[in-house]
Amino acid sequence: MKSKLLMAFVALALFGCGGPKDRVVHADMEKWEAELEASIENLDEEDKKLFAGFVARARLGEVFGNKGFEKGLTIGKAIEHQKAWIERKKREEAEAERAALLKQANDLLAVTVLKLEVVSESYSERQLLELGLRNKGKKDIHGIKGTVKFMGISGKEIGAVEFSYDNGLKAGASAVWKGSRHYNPLVASHKAVANLEEGKYTTRFEPEMIAFTDGTEFAIKKLTGLRLLEERLRKSSSP
Repeated sequence: MKSKLLMAFVALALFGCGGPKDRVVHADMEKWEAELEASIENLDEEDKKLFAGFVARARLGEVFGNKGFEKGLTIGKAIEHQKAWIERKKREEAEAERAALLKQANDLLAVTVLKLEVVSESYSERQLLELGLRNKGKKDIHGIKGTVKFMGISGKEIGAVEFSYDNGLKAGASAVWKGSRHYNPLVASHKAVANLEEGKYTTRFEPEMIAFTDGTEFAIKKLTGLRLLEERLRKSSSP
């Protein structure tokens, strides 16, 4: 009998009592501090900071909005909500930074599509592309590497072409870049670009790097981790 009672007690201890993250948060925020203090103290430091951030946003009315209080909300769920919010804010900030950098890039260099067509060559086809390049900045350009993206009427990207140019471009000067790629009608992006009608699409130039003759460069790099992009303006190391 005693052994059965002991087993029942152990089972209750293991399964009947959850950890601090399982504690349900009261709908009345005024009771949070008194009711949750002990559970919060048992959280690790990172989770304490996350929950504190959640509480601060909740008090400002940023968490629940017009949806009302989430029924059955636990400390653990609140922490997950805060993590998701932080990641979302970081993505938004990265996108805003990206937009600002692209504007800077387009203030330095204008790229326009002059020619876009598909031609037959023996047993294959090639997609020809001519780009107009204009140095809008005050510094001479040594070389350019980037991507021209094509957007349909809806604004959705339907294809892209990478290019590089290293013939130099004086400040205020213009040049034409000519290139081509193998055309495969079975590749959706190839076909979509080939079927574009004049006046029914837009383009966007996204530079990977614009190098200047004075040794400086403007670079937009795709990154892993929290930031999507970074802009670097630095002096090239001289030998």
